[in-house]
Amino acid sequence: MKKNRRSGFTLVELMVVAVIVAILAAVAIPLMSGNKKRAIATEAEAGLGTVRTALRAMYAQTTAYNQNLNGAAIAAGAVVGNVPGINAGDLKGRYFDDSDYSITAIAAATYALQSSGNSAASTAPAKADAAGIVITMNQDGAITRAGM
Repeated sequence: MKKNRRSGFTLVELMVVAVIVAILAAVAIPLMSGNKKRAIATEAEAGLGTVRTALRAMYAQTTAYNQNLNGAAIAAGAVVGNVPGINAGDLKGRYFDDSDYSITAIAAATYALQSSGNSAASTAPAKADAAGIVITMNQDGAITRAGM
C-alpha cells in the first residue's frame, strides 16, 4: 500500500494568503495615519492648555484676560513675551514650537488661542509631521480640530 504524502502549501494557497494580507494592509494604513495626526495634535492641545492656565491666573488677579498685573494690555499675536508666565521654550515640543502658538482674539472676558503646525519660524524637530494641523481653544476650553 502506497501512501500519498503531501507537505507544504500549494501556490494557490500562498496566493490567497498574499491577497488577504494586501487587502488588510490597504485598509489599515490609512486608519493608522489618521491616528498619528490625532496623536500629534495632543501636543498642541497640551500647549494651549498651558497658555489657558496662565491666562486664567491673570484673570483671577485682574478680572480681565487682556490685562496683566501691571495693567499693561495682553494683545492678540504671539503667546511668548505677551502672556505673563509663558517664557521662551515653555511650549517647545517635538512637533510644535513657541512660534506655532498665538492669540487670535482677546478681550476682557473672552479669548481664542490657536496652534498651527509647521510654521515657517518653527524649530521643532518634527514640525513637518504637524503640517496642516490647526487646533483652537477658547476661554471655555472648547477645542476645535482641523487638518486631521
